[in-house]
Amino acid sequence: MKRKRTYNCKLKSINAQTLKSTKAQILGIKIPLFMMPILIIFGIATIYLTIEVATSGADLAALSQREAVLIRENDSLASELVKNSSLNGLGEKSEEMGFVKPQTIIYISEKDAVAKLP
Repeated sequence: MKRKRTYNCKLKSINAQTLKSTKAQILGIKIPLFMMPILIIFGIATIYLTIEVATSGADLAALSQREAVLIRENDSLASELVKNSSLNGLGEKSEEMGFVKPQTIIYISEKDAVAKLP
């Protein structure tokens, strides 16, 4: 007498049941369970990147404001430099330091020696 192999049928039915139970239903969509860790990782990555983008946007706004302040400061320093390097500015600054305008100006020609050896 030969024995019947009934365990093969049982294994097939167990495999069919386990295949049915290896799917989860999310929002009405059946998803295999092996995909769940991948979906969770993508979800966490999406949240992380969203936060990073929002933070970098705030940093960009702060840098733009700082740029505007530095541009205004650079413009004011440039205008102050032009004012101080002009002849009128130098004349005013020299009067503040105690220098006076000469009453008589003496011009020396090229022929006259200023420092001559004997």
